[in-house]
Amino acid sequence: MTARPRRPARTLRSVACWLLALAATAFFLFPIYWMAASSLKTENDVATYPPLWSFTPSLHSYRQLFEEMSALDALVNSCLIVGMATGLAMIAGTLAAYAMARFDIKGKNFLAFEVLSIRMLPPIVSVIPLFIIAKQLGIFDTPWLLIAAYTLSGLPFVVWVMRVFIQEIPQSIEEAALIDGCSRYQAFWRVTLPLLLPGLAATMVIVFMFAWNEFLLASILTSREAKTLPVIAANAIKPKAISFGLASAAGVLMSLPVVVLVLMMQRYLVRGLTLGAVKG
Repeated sequence: MTARPRRPARTLRSVACWLLALAATAFFLFPIYWMAASSLKTENDVATYPPLWSFTPSLHSYRQLFEEMSALDALVNSCLIVGMATGLAMIAGTLAAYAMARFDIKGKNFLAFEVLSIRMLPPIVSVIPLFIIAKQLGIFDTPWLLIAAYTLSGLPFVVWVMRVFIQEIPQSIEEAALIDGCSRYQAFWRVTLPLLLPGLAATMVIVFMFAWNEFLLASILTSREAKTLPVIAANAIKPKAISFGLASAAGVLMSLPVVVLVLMMQRYLVRGLTLGAVKG
C-alpha cells in the first residue's frame, strides 16, 4: 500500500502552527532566561549596554545573597511557614468543603459566598489589626504568626474550590460504600479522597504559590527572625540603586521550589485544572 502524499496546504498550516508555538514558547521563556542569566553576571556585566549575550558565569550574586542577606534563614522560614500554612488550610478547608457539599446545612450557599467574600478583601484591611494583636500577644516576628495569617488567608479559597470538586463526585458512590458497611469517615477516606486527588493537587499548588509570593503581611508582621524570601528579595531594591544581579538571584531562588512542586504534581495538576474547579 502506497503512502498518501500530504497536501501542500496542510503542510504549510502544520509548519505555521509549529512556528507559532515556538514563538509563543520563546516569548514566555525569554524573561526566565534573562533572570537566570542576569543572576550569573557581575554587576558591571548586568549594567552593560547593549546587553552581553556571552559572559563568564559568576556566583557572586548568590554568595552575596546567602552571606550578607541571610537568604538561607529566609528560605528555611519560607519553607516552614508556607508548608505548614498550606497543609493546615488544605485539611481544614477540605473538611469544611465536604460538610458544605454533602450535609444539609441551612443557608450553606450564603455561607459559602461569605467565605469567598473574605478572600476578596485586600490584605491591607487585616494587616494593621493583626499587627496590634501580635504585639499584644507577644508573637510579633515569629513563624507562628505568619502560619496563622497564611492559613486564614488560604482557607476561603480552599473551601470554595474544594466544595465544587466534591460536588462533582456522585454522592451515590459514597452511599454504596455506606451500604457495604463503611462508616462516614471510612467512606470519605477510602472512596471520596482518592477521587479528589487531582483537585487537591491543583488547589494545593495555587494556595502554596499565593503564600510563597506573599509580601505585604511578611514585611509588616516580621522584623528579623521570621523574614521570608520575598522580604529578602525586596531588599535588593534600594531607593537610589537597584542591584539587578542580586534581585535576579533572589528571583531564581524563589522560583525553584514552585517549579519543583509543579513538576511533582504535574500528573494530577493537568487533570485537576481541567475538571472545572474554578467554575464555581
